[in-house]
Amino acid sequence: MNEKYNAVLIGCALGDTLGMPVEGWKKAQIEKYVKRITKPIGPVLLKDKDGKLIEQDEFGKLKYFAKDLRRGDITDDTILTLALAESIVENKRLNLEDIAKKQANEYTIRLRPDRSCIGGFGGTTMEGFKNLLNGIPYDKSGIIGGPGNAPAMKMSPVGIYMNEMVSYNEGLEKAELIGKITHLDPRSIVSGIVQAHAVYSLLNNYSRFNFLEALARISDKYERPPKSEFKLYEKGTLTSRLNWIKDNKDASVQEAFNYLGNNSLVFRSYPFAVFMFQKYWDNPIEGLLETVNWGGDCDSTGAMYGALSEQKME
Repeated sequence: MNEKYNAVLIGCALGDTLGMPVEGWKKAQIEKYVKRITKPIGPVLLKDKDGKLIEQDEFGKLKYFAKDLRRGDITDDTILTLALAESIVENKRLNLEDIAKKQANEYTIRLRPDRSCIGGFGGTTMEGFKNLLNGIPYDKSGIIGGPGNAPAMKMSPVGIYMNEMVSYNEGLEKAELIGKITHLDPRSIVSGIVQAHAVYSLLNNYSRFNFLEALARISDKYERPPKSEFKLYEKGTLTSRLNWIKDNKDASVQEAFNYLGNNSLVFRSYPFAVFMFQKYWDNPIEGLLETVNWGGDCDSTGAMYGALSEQKME
């Protein structure tokens, strides 16, 4: 079982580093400039004849979130996942205060003199960490911010804990509180709960059908409908998208992309990662590569997919 636990973390890191160089790019941009990502590469920096970064092409903006990183580097997805895992190992329990401290420290040690941060940390995550560093307790540090995917991308160690300690209900409850350390949007919060359950379910050999059914059920149980105080509340719930996947599991990737999207909004990127994982249920490595090559928030979709693929890569 320890090999499977290690594979959860390795899968997260692999997906993260595969997607890192082209985070924010469209599928067509990846195809044009890289052809296809099949292994870790360094950041792709496109420059004009004057040596300046090209900021736009015929497909839209070209983003360079990873311009200060190197081939094989990880981003906030894996950084925060490992911080959570380290806390669990050291404390042998889900110590929320220590989890908050360790994650905020990972942010602090990556701050530049101009207060920008290496590693691609999201805005809501950083504001939550700033609150912690300013002395606000972990149960009051979260902000409304945007509906980001940080809770889902870092929550896989809780799924491991749930399995190892036979603490399923505690794990789901603590996953909610861990998400709230930085994020208060209900879609962000529930994504972490669902991802913790997803890892647990795969460690317990759920079938594809039961996996999808349980994700939708857990999401429905724990998600509060977003009210008008939350950004993009009118876009609806995470649960509705997980139900769409359950009901359209054999849709084409293009159809899923058209409906779900795959940018950094949690109600787009997390369902897309789930769809791709179940779509490539029997071919997880090919599915991981496809997920990354569809672009969008592909370091995070890669990391979330990778963390789910531990038992499928035996």
